[in-house]
Amino acid sequence: MTIRTNRDKTSFLLTNSTMSYGLALAETGLPVNLYWGAPLESPDDLPTIDERQKQRQWPVDRTSRMFCELPVFGGKFFDEPALKITYSDGIRASDFRCESHECTEDTLLLAFREQRHPILLKLRYTLRERLLERSWTIVNEGREDAVLENFASAAWHLPSDVTVWRATHLGGHGLMEELPARQVLTPGKFVIESRTGLSGPFHVPFFALDDGSADELSGRVFFGAVLWSGNWKITFDRNWFDQTAVLGGLNEFDSRIVLHPGESFTTPVFAGGYTDEGFSGMSRILHRWQEDDLLPRAIARRELPVLTNTWGSLNFYVNEENVIRTAEQAAKIGSELFVIDDGWQSALGDWFPDRKKFPNGLRPVIERVKQLGMDFGLWIEPESFEIKSELYKAHPEWAMHYPGCKPETRYRDDVDRTSAMLNLANRDVAEYLYHAIHTLIRETGIRYLKLDMNCFFSSPGGAERIWIDYAANLDWIFQTLSRDFPGLLMENCASGSARASLQMTRAFGRMNRSDNQDTLDILKLHEGFTYMNLPRMAGGACHISDSNFYVNHRTVPLSYQACCGMLGSLACGKNLMRCTDKELAEIRTYVDLYKKLRPVVHLGDLYRLASAFEHPYAIYEYVARDRSEAVVFLLGTSLQFASKMPPVLLPGLDGDAVYDMVCYGGSEKVPFVTPVKPERSTLTGRGAAQVGVQVDLIGDFDCRILHLVRRK
Repeated sequence: MTIRTNRDKTSFLLTNSTMSYGLALAETGLPVNLYWGAPLESPDDLPTIDERQKQRQWPVDRTSRMFCELPVFGGKFFDEPALKITYSDGIRASDFRCESHECTEDTLLLAFREQRHPILLKLRYTLRERLLERSWTIVNEGREDAVLENFASAAWHLPSDVTVWRATHLGGHGLMEELPARQVLTPGKFVIESRTGLSGPFHVPFFALDDGSADELSGRVFFGAVLWSGNWKITFDRNWFDQTAVLGGLNEFDSRIVLHPGESFTTPVFAGGYTDEGFSGMSRILHRWQEDDLLPRAIARRELPVLTNTWGSLNFYVNEENVIRTAEQAAKIGSELFVIDDGWQSALGDWFPDRKKFPNGLRPVIERVKQLGMDFGLWIEPESFEIKSELYKAHPEWAMHYPGCKPETRYRDDVDRTSAMLNLANRDVAEYLYHAIHTLIRETGIRYLKLDMNCFFSSPGGAERIWIDYAANLDWIFQTLSRDFPGLLMENCASGSARASLQMTRAFGRMNRSDNQDTLDILKLHEGFTYMNLPRMAGGACHISDSNFYVNHRTVPLSYQACCGMLGSLACGKNLMRCTDKELAEIRTYVDLYKKLRPVVHLGDLYRLASAFEHPYAIYEYVARDRSEAVVFLLGTSLQFASKMPPVLLPGLDGDAVYDMVCYGGSEKVPFVTPVKPERSTLTGRGAAQVGVQVDLIGDFDCRILHLVRRK
């Protein structure tokens, strides 16, 4: 990673292993973008500001605001503002001039001062191995308030050699989260955002842009993500001169930031990247970033355990006896982690065991789970509290509500529960919650904590910063807990994937991809999920289960459930107490196979080779970082007319190496998990990539797993 300047120290070239980013200081105003794309060697290769701006034509004046790195409202300004300030004297325009710049090995810090008011603005560019992180800090050094009305983190300006861009974004709704959507940008603005108080589920704080020709394995892709767990906004802005920019950061909806004298404010990171290896290349860059920079160090390169969760089998109706019996069955199938989901607690808000269900507390369960050789985990929904809880009775004022109004409550008839949201924007509430969860973890010794959140903001009363402070305090709670308990694995769940933010990765090593764990739906959900997230983080409770029948009224073979579950972090939610010995033994064989393949699936690079959106099958390839192994999942949905699949080309292997290949599945004479040598059982990495492998799937729910191992 390098940061180079030109002779005048007015232009900067930031370069890492995958891209370069160039900008220049203008005579007036904030810096101007010069370049974003493939790596460059010298700042001398950058265009001048005049060359970069001259494509914009009359009648718009060519000023330093064109291609501005942080568009600020003021002067001849006609574009989407990233920053807009109203000062105490009534002036709403800002005029920032450069005061200083500072370079370290990986960070460029540019300082600007507003010309009429004592406001200091610092733009921050931090290079990572494959991405660029951008944010800014503003400081009120005066004696009067200043009000921020727009506060996006950055503007990304696209290269001028493409005039029409195709945008890719992710979104959906509960049971259908993070599906890819694409559209060509026309002149005007296109906005994706969240106003739920969470970062999803209707849109995800992520974007990608290409010229319309990129596919999974090739083509230029420019992409980015906002690291924020609450309301966010990304605006695609294309003008009539065929120039495109992307602004993103905090959503200003129903919010404003009042900077009192001496106060400062820092925006969330808006990170951007570039690849010429298509959308799979984009995903691999984001996955490496999660591992190298975002995840807590103790879990960054950890294989995730096979878990059994009680929700799919016992639902809310857990007690000491049936939990222990379920745990004993879970040990038989090879589970490494046993999790009690909803129902163990006295009430939402009172995070101690229900005295009727667990008269001896959780200690007998914890000890039995430990005897069985498994770690123990618990579910919590800490952002709500029940009206009947001790916490609500002690602090009803902690409920989120408008002044003078009663808090809005939510009733769940399936568990006879009436609850309200806690106002985490209140620091006292956040402090209480942190200490309550800390005590729970310390006293139980749990190795796994599943966070859940089952409602959106409905009565966000109080301060104008409630949306912002709520998310900031939530991050503080769980990032602090991850430091307090570095070996603790936490799962990010919010009615499935309603908090699909990379910001959550700073504390959470597993994520509920969706409450919908129907196997055919998983094939599509996993595609969108892995655009941004590490494949192994794809969690949930019921990959192997009968509890997802309600989604599509679909009955699926056990082998197919297991194979689809292996794409991420395998979980069992089946009612094991009702399983026969034969069924338990079958599940155990899938778990054992998964553990064998898990190092490659969890720690390797992902290639999405065939999409279930486009074919009656999906193909996912995982390649070890040292290219010594590969695991390929071929998952048919509903093939017709006895049609044959084309040869599957397998990229990512060592071209000069020889690989031995075995196939799991496809033979009626042997169990699914018995390795079978196909007709072509030996091939080179180059042959795998250019000639491919012929695999035939037939009918419904047919699947294969290929395991390739490099010869020593």
